[in-house]
Amino acid sequence: MKSVKIPAFELFLHEMIPLAKAMEVGVELSDDQSLVLKAPKEQNKNSLNTAFGGSLVSLATLAGYGVVWELMKNEKESGKAEWSIVVKESRAAYRRPVIGDLRAICERPAQAVIAEFKDALSRYGKAKLKLHAKVVEEGETAVDVTAAFVVSRRSLVQSFLGRDF
Repeated sequence: MKSVKIPAFELFLHEMIPLAKAMEVGVELSDDQSLVLKAPKEQNKNSLNTAFGGSLVSLATLAGYGVVWELMKNEKESGKAEWSIVVKESRAAYRRPVIGDLRAICERPAQAVIAEFKDALSRYGKAKLKLHAKVVEEGETAVDVTAAFVVSRRSLVQSFLGRDF
């Protein structure tokens, strides 16, 4: 039997974000270009037997969150501060219904954008990263989501209690 390695972000989602576990969110792909998340339609359908709009925007938002989480995970491994990641603002445009399983793609930002983001973190202990994610089905975009994620240094009390204020 072949062993399957579950990505760290998927484990984090299922442990720390109960909605992601209930949606059965999984990592399909995580490479240098993008993060792709998937979820079965059965756990995310509406009364019309299409994907529920809340699940679609949640999956796309989680894909963006994952891009930021993976970026900050590398910061933690280098012995730097703990970070909090929150969604500051989000906008979704629904283009067409999703009939089958859900699949969200968030492209990673350019290296120059990452450098500017990390510089702001270093200088101010806080920075914003705006990302675009989309839910696709059969090569067509069903939902576009643009979200701004704010990352800030966690206080000692927040780190100790394991939560954000």
